[in-house]
Amino acid sequence: MLFAFRNAGSSTDYIIFTLFLLIAVCVALVLHEVAHGLVAKWNGDYTAQYEGRLTLNPIKHFDPIGLVMMLTVGFGYAKPVPVNPYNFRHYRKGLFTVAIAGICMNFILAFLSALFFNLMFLGYINTGAEAFWYFMQFFSISMQINIAFAFFNLLPVFPLDGFRIVETFTHRGNKFCAFMRTNGQYILWGLVGLSLIVGMAGRYVALPSWFEYVNVLGLYINFFVSKVEWLFVNFWALMMPPVRELLWLVGM
Repeated sequence: MLFAFRNAGSSTDYIIFTLFLLIAVCVALVLHEVAHGLVAKWNGDYTAQYEGRLTLNPIKHFDPIGLVMMLTVGFGYAKPVPVNPYNFRHYRKGLFTVAIAGICMNFILAFLSALFFNLMFLGYINTGAEAFWYFMQFFSISMQINIAFAFFNLLPVFPLDGFRIVETFTHRGNKFCAFMRTNGQYILWGLVGLSLIVGMAGRYVALPSWFEYVNVLGLYINFFVSKVEWLFVNFWALMMPPVRELLWLVGM
């Protein structure tokens, strides 16, 4: 929503950008969770399938708070797909591949969004048609949302995927994992709350330049979004000389 508010030049643009944001968030969240469920199934656990979570119906996957976070601060979470690791044919392999599946899906979606962003850019260069410009905005939003979602979930904080990945390589009773299982959700809410407070304060109050560094989570997400977005866009631009030249001109 904040993206739409900041970038819309008119009420029509605001509606269009809000719709783009909703679609991008829906696709990112749903395919992330479906990827977890499918990989769990391939590892021998059919829990997600039995509970109807291997579906593209977004209602089955949305967590209300996680959805609001995605729409306001650009990172969030969906309702976790139920997984029973004791059904895995190979326990640790199953834990790792299921944990990484959603993150990989978001990187794939971001990579493909970068391709279509470049194609729309090329169409806009050649025709000047406004429709190409709007589709450029959609794929830009999709790319940023998926990268942000991937890196947010990579945090080694319970109950995020990053914690599950760390748990794969540790022994039972590991002190870090035990601490995170008890306190991870509070740490996560603290980081998210701090990000929201700093973001809102910056819009209404003149703050010193150093204050932005208090937003640890925002700095982390924004750093990787900008770097990976640049990498993906420029990778595809190598195959499209007109796009590459213009991107270089604008410093991207």
